[in-house]
Amino acid sequence: MDLLRQLQQANYSGIALIDSEQVGYQQLISGALALRQQYPQLQQQGVAIRYSALPQFLTALLAFDGWCSALYLLPETELDIPEQVQHWPCEPSVIQHTTSCSQDTLWYLATSGTTGTPKWIAHTFASLSRAVKVAAAQSSLHWGLCYQPTRFAGLQVLLQSLLSGACISDCSSGDAEQRIEMMLNSGVTALSATPSLWRQLLMTGCLHQLPLLQLTLGGEIADQALLNKLSALFPSARLLHIYASTEVGVGFAVSDQQAGFPLSWLDTHHSGLAFKIDEQHHLWLKPLHTPDSNLARRLDSEGYMDTGDLVHIQGNRVQFLGRDSGIINVGGNKVHPEQVEQVILQIADVLQAKVYAKASSVLGQLVVADIVVTSHTDRAKLQPQLVGHCQQHLARYQIPTRFNFVDHLSTNATGKLNRKEPHG
Repeated sequence: MDLLRQLQQANYSGIALIDSEQVGYQQLISGALALRQQYPQLQQQGVAIRYSALPQFLTALLAFDGWCSALYLLPETELDIPEQVQHWPCEPSVIQHTTSCSQDTLWYLATSGTTGTPKWIAHTFASLSRAVKVAAAQSSLHWGLCYQPTRFAGLQVLLQSLLSGACISDCSSGDAEQRIEMMLNSGVTALSATPSLWRQLLMTGCLHQLPLLQLTLGGEIADQALLNKLSALFPSARLLHIYASTEVGVGFAVSDQQAGFPLSWLDTHHSGLAFKIDEQHHLWLKPLHTPDSNLARRLDSEGYMDTGDLVHIQGNRVQFLGRDSGIINVGGNKVHPEQVEQVILQIADVLQAKVYAKASSVLGQLVVADIVVTSHTDRAKLQPQLVGHCQQHLARYQIPTRFNFVDHLSTNATGKLNRKEPHG
């Protein structure tokens, strides 16, 4: 069943989104049906959609899923698409409208390119909506959209809001202070964001003003220090962190407010997924659906797919270390930047941290950290505290050789820490 038919069946009567004005569910449905009438030439064709405003974007998604053969959700960066794909919006057609059966539309989403070149990955509406929770508690939420809606994470938030009958507002632009102001004005009660963005929102000192009932972290490793801060700030809210990627599709959610995921999942499965860890400490997942054909080379004989994420077992938890492509090589020793960052972020005065490699003629690479600290922090006193804390929790080769105090750390278009940014 396509997105439009599912909403027609649900027959929600409330407000679907708040932009410059309120738009109801029935208004969205009527607009989608009108688009199909106006643009019959797009039926069974590939269409590329660029985001401009939330009402128009959602209306187009409703109209074209099950109507067009493929939807390419264009990211802000240029990425090649097949020549025969038509760009939306386009000119209305004078061709007479015809009715045909609904078809399974392929949704093409671009990977973030955090550690490599962005590429298109195909999904279906069924695979994209598999993790959506539909319940009375979900329908009363008002989501703030912090991710770009053409990205996998943003689309997940949109579908969760739409299919559960909730309301959503676009809060994906502006700095942290501006976003919180938009959320307050709109009445946002649910938020999904990367750990990097959550830290930026915490740094404003205004996050507590939001009446949040659900907090979701995704896209990066959710460290325990951040989970503890958010839990203390919103003790009665539902707090979870999710693992998902454009390549894998919907992954799994962890709701026990602990970093990593339970070791027992390796034996019992979870969220329709089978888990395993190989000798190189790579996490492998076996999804219910067949992954994109471009990823076939990453499947083993049992149907498991290499996520490219490194993990380690610590007690009764499986903890994430980071991407295999992001390892720093210090004299033959492997250093995971995210693991070092998590240790640094345990210090209360540290608000943000980014660990990266610097070239070394002797060891090949050295570990360096850029950190953002609170305004009242005595940096001279913090420096030895940082070194001492790292010495307690890290091996010698993992300890940063230099700590740079910076005013801010930039994030990329997907809300993740910008690891491609050149360093000084």
